[in-house]
Amino acid sequence: MVLLDELVDKYAAKDLGSLFNEVGIKSDKIPPGNRQHLKEVTLGQWLLESGRATSELSVKHLNFAGLKWREPEMNGFATAINIKVPSEPQAVDFCKFASVDDFIKGYWRFLTRSPYQGLEEHTDTPEIFVKFLKSQGYAGDPNYVSKVMGLLSEAQQLLASARGVAIPLFSPKLQVTRAPNEVETGQNFRVEGVASPEDKGRILSIKIDNRFPADGVPISEDGKWLFDFVFHTAGDRTMQISVGSQTVEIKIKAVEETPTPLGSIVINLTKPVGFGVVNNNLGQVKAVKERLRNLGYDWVGNPNTVTIDTGTVKAIKLFQSIIAGRSTLAGDGRIDVGGVTHRWLQAANAPRWLTMPPSDSTIGFVNYELEQTNDNHDFGTHWLADTILAIARDYQASYRNANSGAAPFAINDVSRPHGGDTPDHAGHETGLMCDVLLPRNDGQSGGINYWDSPYDQKATRALLKSIRKQKLVRAVFFNDPKLMGEGLCVHAAGHQHHIHFEINPPVRA
Repeated sequence: MVLLDELVDKYAAKDLGSLFNEVGIKSDKIPPGNRQHLKEVTLGQWLLESGRATSELSVKHLNFAGLKWREPEMNGFATAINIKVPSEPQAVDFCKFASVDDFIKGYWRFLTRSPYQGLEEHTDTPEIFVKFLKSQGYAGDPNYVSKVMGLLSEAQQLLASARGVAIPLFSPKLQVTRAPNEVETGQNFRVEGVASPEDKGRILSIKIDNRFPADGVPISEDGKWLFDFVFHTAGDRTMQISVGSQTVEIKIKAVEETPTPLGSIVINLTKPVGFGVVNNNLGQVKAVKERLRNLGYDWVGNPNTVTIDTGTVKAIKLFQSIIAGRSTLAGDGRIDVGGVTHRWLQAANAPRWLTMPPSDSTIGFVNYELEQTNDNHDFGTHWLADTILAIARDYQASYRNANSGAAPFAINDVSRPHGGDTPDHAGHETGLMCDVLLPRNDGQSGGINYWDSPYDQKATRALLKSIRKQKLVRAVFFNDPKLMGEGLCVHAAGHQHHIHFEINPPVRA
């Protein structure tokens, strides 16, 4: 494994920003925070392509990525060698490199070729990057992306070890990852969690207030579980969730359903409005569209017609998914008379859709996402915007005022302009989730893992405490074992280089 060790050691020491400039990749278009996971996922590629540096192409020619010879781009970076490899029916010209350093440089030079133009726009996550390469013809294997992603953890371990850092292995146990703090009676809500892999296929038992059993919930093959529930009685409620000898308990406050107060916005409906129904009452349809438009869902369509178009349905679905506290779109696009969506549309605190707050140095807040011109995950609910500003003010007052050199509270991805599917994340579709860059010892943010020496654990602890103080926050994902042990965050795959937090809807007012 000497050759693999050399590859890992040299790659761990490389500054990708300088390397990009040297080979012709636009480094200013790739956020510094993306470079570490690019290094990790490309090492995962090389582990796959070279059989962990054991293939003939890697051992004899230092080509760990299966790079074929291409002129003129590879002139001066490699030489051509005609050989027969198992994946090709006949001998093919491949790149031969003089040293491991030359290979590392040559790999990134290879990606400056025309099929990979625009690569800089596809670096936000490891999976996005590999999917882009495959879509442009880098690999023909239909399972290429999943194979590379399956080696990502190993690549992370290797790069960390090269820097003298040991990454502890995470052993999942029964825990709740998402749950509301407060709900309205009659309001459907969701509880999610994980269990040990050994418990996959088993049934969780659920007991309400230590007395009332609820339907059991299966644990999926990946150890995750979820269920929806409704409280019909107000009060301080508890849920006990158990499998085998393990039990976790959560407390949820259920408050009485809020009646529509005098003077509130009233939308009188006699028929449903939305997907799959015909309502020719212009006044009713107009009232719904105008309310959604005034709340910021301005793609809802022309309010002066009864037409329910794609924009109308998408706006209603997003609104429904938000009030249900979902991380992905799940609404039916239909507003039923007197139903939950109808009641929320008339609520004083109905979710407004807007751009997230701009950076504000007076409270130590940086909206890194808003400053990125090549990305558009800048939108979310006003509930999240208010929570973000509250976190910034608390972190500034509780920590940064006494530690003037500490990094600010810097956020990254939220949701896209109209919510919905995003290639960057599994989630982030409803404006209730936010990514946070890790504080660094040099006062900057991002571009590191929690095991890297620039990581500022004290500032991160203070920031997590400020996040946890917020009433609507339901989940905080970050993989620092010490901070997980302090109960400030829970583990989630891929969250070693950023914090992810989520909020629940407030009780309808």
